[in-house]
Amino acid sequence: MRTVFDCIIPAAGASSRMGVWKPGLLFRGGTLLSAAVGIVLGAGCRAIVVAGRAADAVPGALGSLADRVELVFNHAWEEGMTGSLQAGMARVDSPSFFVLPADMPFVPCRAFRALNREAEARKAEGLPDRPIFPTFRGEPGHPVLIPSALIPKARDLPRAARFKDFLDTLGPAFVEVVDPGIRTDLDTRTEYEGALVLVSRRA
Repeated sequence: MRTVFDCIIPAAGASSRMGVWKPGLLFRGGTLLSAAVGIVLGAGCRAIVVAGRAADAVPGALGSLADRVELVFNHAWEEGMTGSLQAGMARVDSPSFFVLPADMPFVPCRAFRALNREAEARKAEGLPDRPIFPTFRGEPGHPVLIPSALIPKARDLPRAARFKDFLDTLGPAFVEVVDPGIRTDLDTRTEYEGALVLVSRRA
């Protein structure tokens, strides 16, 4: 039987550079959050959405996908993303899990499959479990595949710690994915408006 991986989607932050709550921004007939959840479900994963700021708006932002996600609250969302990931990790059941930020609507489903194949190849070769990042032209992006055996250590991190620094100390593996979507996050109004233009051109 094929393993169904969990995927944590942090959607709890302040979105300070955007100026408004990013997950609720309109995108492709839904929102940025529903786009991320759609990617995760399309990749065959279970979606764990972490809410914080604007938590009451999350069900509306999810739309018709609201009943297909596991919703978790990070009441200390102001302390940073690590706390949101720790809240999500409490609901992880799979042997490894993905992380995909809610502001990355162009990540292809095949990136999830590429990371899974790499994890299986490493296991077959007897290599140790490591976090696995996709890369585009050598630069890392998302999603990230993380062995669940690391959860106890990760949940001991200070909430203000930078989670990527923690992953970097573990000697992560990398898989090249020929798609810039793995690095396209929408942090600013200019980036968001540019993404809308790109989507309209593709329509």
